Amino acid sequence: MAKGSSRKTRKLNPLKDRPDDSRDKHLDTPSASGRTLKHDLLIDLPLDILCEIFKLLPPLDLLQLARTTKSFRKFLMDRASKSIWTDVLSAVEDLPPCPDDLSEPQYAYLMFSNNCHDCLRPLSELVKDDEALLLYLEARAQLCRACSLKHFNRWKELPEKVSLSLVEFVPATTNRLTKDEVKSSSKYHRKFREPQQLEDKRTRFHVNTALALHEEHKKIKGNKAKNAWMENQRKLWVAKEEHVNACEVYFGKIEKRARMREGELRVQRMEQAREKLVGLGWAEELSFSGGQLPFELYHWFQTSPAKPLTDEEWELVKDHIVSLMERSREARLKIDIRKQLNHRIDTWVKPAYTSFFFSQPPSTIIPTLHEVCLIDAFRTPLCTLPVDQDLSADLFESAIAQLPAFAEEWRNYRTEQVLSLVRRSSTYKAVPADDITADTFLPLASTVFHCGNCNETITYPSVLVHRCLFAELWLPKIEDFVYAMPTPITPQEIAIPNVPSITNDVLLFFLSISNYVSIWKGLASVKFDDEAHKHVLLMLDALGVSRTKTTVDEMEGQQPYVECVCQCFWEPGAKKPPVHPERMTRSTQRQNTTSEKVVSQKRKAARWIKSVRTILLLRNATHC
Repeated sequence: MAKGSSRKTRKLNPLKDRPDDSRDKHLDTPSASGRTLKHDLLIDLPLDILCEIFKLLPPLDLLQLARTTKSFRKFLMDRASKSIWTDVLSAVEDLPPCPDDLSEPQYAYLMFSNNCHDCLRPLSELVKDDEALLLYLEARAQLCRACSLKHFNRWKELPEKVSLSLVEFVPATTNRLTKDEVKSSSKYHRKFREPQQLEDKRTRFHVNTALALHEEHKKIKGNKAKNAWMENQRKLWVAKEEHVNACEVYFGKIEKRARMREGELRVQRMEQAREKLVGLGWAEELSFSGGQLPFELYHWFQTSPAKPLTDEEWELVKDHIVSLMERSREARLKIDIRKQLNHRIDTWVKPAYTSFFFSQPPSTIIPTLHEVCLIDAFRTPLCTLPVDQDLSADLFESAIAQLPAFAEEWRNYRTEQVLSLVRRSSTYKAVPADDITADTFLPLASTVFHCGNCNETITYPSVLVHRCLFAELWLPKIEDFVYAMPTPITPQEIAIPNVPSITNDVLLFFLSISNYVSIWKGLASVKFDDEAHKHVLLMLDALGVSRTKTTVDEMEGQQPYVECVCQCFWEPGAKKPPVHPERMTRSTQRQNTTSEKVVSQKRKAARWIKSVRTILLLRNATHC
């Protein structure tokens, strides 16, 4: 920290233990009240009893008492009453002792007053006007922003030309004090600017301190005396800084205790809400959750005032809290139902499905577990019987026997959907639909599909299991896939107590989907890729294989490594040679078709299907 900086400047907030509506005034200001207490009982009390009463008061209350009458002011501001102030201040936990440059009443006013020491505006009024109250501990002052501008100036703006050698003894601040400075400053700056550097253009210095030191410094004659004076000022400044540091520790403890007290009040407030919910019949729901309230309730308790919950306030929020409890109960019941459904699936469906899966030839595509569960024969016992009812094996015998037939129907239905994409494509629209069959067209290497969702190039039969064609786990929608099933499902209305948002067994079944995406929703994002089809034909020609007979399995078996040399797939901005007819070759057999100067380019080669994907990506950037 640069010497002279007011890093102990504090922005005060309204505290519950401070009287917000008090209007503290300077100690030299006479009492605002015109009343006298000559007939007050306090006046008639013995002095020693009065002193003992005064010693029990908080510092701010003692200050207020001193302003009520001239008699009290004269007595409490007398040096003979110092012991009263000392006892009152020492009773404040962790408060540092009064510094030597302040009297006890002045110290109490600095540490406990809740108003600007210049204009006397209270903190409550400043907060309403979106203003701040700033405590300058080293300057021994507490000021609003407007008054701070009067008491703090930049060094070059001081009324007199003060020697720069005195800067280390003058309290300074980097607080944004003007409206423009406050408007332009960010939260980051307001929080992290301190300690400031003296060269900061916003640094302002305490005018009264600077002028007082300047006058005192001018009166000293001789270098030796001035050096001794400067050394003494350094010692005084160090002592002041040590005391200010102790005050910062005190304020930190006060704030920590205030936060703890606030937390205790919020806990008490939540306990009161739990008791009232138990009285409304929610004891069972609270016991299921271990006494935990819904998250929205915790948020409400954290943002509402930290104070005991009153009956009037409860009546205002009761309906909202009850609605949150109803939503919480619904969510809990859904979780319970999900667990029970998953247990049913794991017990009665998964073993049969696993056995069927391993009985199929390798690479055979079959329905997913959850699609199998949506067969009427499985769905009926899984979803329409009460979720707490025990099931038996005979309920699933017929369903298990239907698995092979359903798998065949599933494949035929999906395959027909894929064939419809081929028939609607511009490449095959002139071919009679009956001539486009699964056996003759789908296995071909030139039958290529494109997913608009993930931008992938896909072949058959991989398109049947492409990840984008299955319902999203986080937001399953019936309309996404229910009509793509071989036999559309007609939801059956069933009564599920206390879960009003579940109206049919299909929605009930969705609750069991908890770990992975597993239900087909159709081919909406996939289309036949005519451009990729053309490039695969060129690739097949370059490889010297048949366009109409080469299958995906054959290409996968050979795994040719292919490079496209057509200049339309060069990097954007690259210098291109003269145009030649399109050609595609094996990367190991590339022909030297020209004797012209070879232009350096980045070569792109990959497995056959990956090279098609790369080609299609590059074609979007440039064209032949």
